[in-house]
Amino acid sequence: MKINRKPPLVMLPLRLFSSVFALSCFVFPFALPGFSLEPEMKTPKRRPLVAVMVSDSFYDADKLLPTMVRRLADENGWQVAVIHGHGSERFENLDILDRADTLVLYIRRLSLQKEQLDAVKRYLASGRGLVGLRTASHGFDSGKTPKEGHENWKEFDEKILGGQYHGHGRNELGCDVENVAEHRDSIILKDVAPARWHSESSLYYTAPIADDATVYQRGSSSQAEAVPLTWTRMAGKSRVAYSSLGHQKDFEQPAFESLLRNLIRWTLEKPR
Repeated sequence: MKINRKPPLVMLPLRLFSSVFALSCFVFPFALPGFSLEPEMKTPKRRPLVAVMVSDSFYDADKLLPTMVRRLADENGWQVAVIHGHGSERFENLDILDRADTLVLYIRRLSLQKEQLDAVKRYLASGRGLVGLRTASHGFDSGKTPKEGHENWKEFDEKILGGQYHGHGRNELGCDVENVAEHRDSIILKDVAPARWHSESSLYYTAPIADDATVYQRGSSSQAEAVPLTWTRMAGKSRVAYSSLGHQKDFEQPAFESLLRNLIRWTLEKPR
């Protein structure tokens, strides 16, 4: 004999409530805490900021360098900000260093105001990157007694860049640039071709360089051979790269553009 048992009356409201709740979750999911019909929005990744610090028109660096770095930035997803001295020993927008991830430096014979030089030193002490080009080796050495409130930083070349600039060869000779063969597959020399070419940059006498520096290019002329041209090293926690290339005509060389791109990329990496 089949017995039909009806659920107790007290169970009916509970079952009804469960059904209504389940239906509301299906129809109105946005009412649930933490649930949204909107697609998940990810915060855009911050693009690295490359600061370009130039002072005057020596080698036309104040025009050629920012133009090249901006072109590289468009290709590599960087931001660019130019710190321009306009031929003076003061940079009005040096506060850009507070936000920069790497600094491309092309200045010559400046004694900065103490507070501005201190800002550059703080930047480097923070462990962020630096690319020095050509006259950066004597960028903070005016070669004379600085005026009141200004300072030279003669040790910058040796202590930070890792070189010992002591003059250059005859301008009309330029130099023959050669990639170091053992590093041809390195990040620094990626797409830097041809492996040997002639630059109109006079040969900078940079040796002896720091023992911990890795040399990627050497230069020669009838006056000297196998002089370090391009190298990288660590200065504290900062990735530092330097190249004595940077003549006006170098900016027309695809090899130089590839080299600059690679140096910036390398300095943007975080030290392991």
